[in-house]
Amino acid sequence: MSRKIYFIALMFIFLTAMGGGRSGSFERAPRVDKNFAVIVTDNSGNKIEGEKFSWEGRIHFSGYMGLAEVVVPFDKIKEATFGEKKEKKVKVSLRLRDGSETAFDMDADSRCYGEAGFGSFMLTAQEIKMVAFK
Repeated sequence: MSRKIYFIALMFIFLTAMGGGRSGSFERAPRVDKNFAVIVTDNSGNKIEGEKFSWEGRIHFSGYMGLAEVVVPFDKIKEATFGEKKEKKVKVSLRLRDGSETAFDMDADSRCYGEAGFGSFMLTAQEIKMVAFK
């Protein structure tokens, strides 16, 4: 009986240690078909100049406009501004290359990836203030 308890306790500790959050779970940015150069500004004001930018490994933003699911390719975007997290969503306002603007909701935990001079970077939607496409 005590052997079973010991095993269960050991498994609990092991499994709890595996779920250690974000640190250590990211090594490099995913490969993308097209290179997009960006300047990403996080909520602390820090700017990262990078390339090979992707969102969840794809070269478009996706989210919800009301009940509709929307996809906006990076080719069409000049600048994306991210609002504050509300109910697991972030409001994203886009300024498009044709001069028009649009907005949609995105999952706050979705992630962007890219390559910078120092190495790879990753941020969640709720950590980003703005993405400017070069």
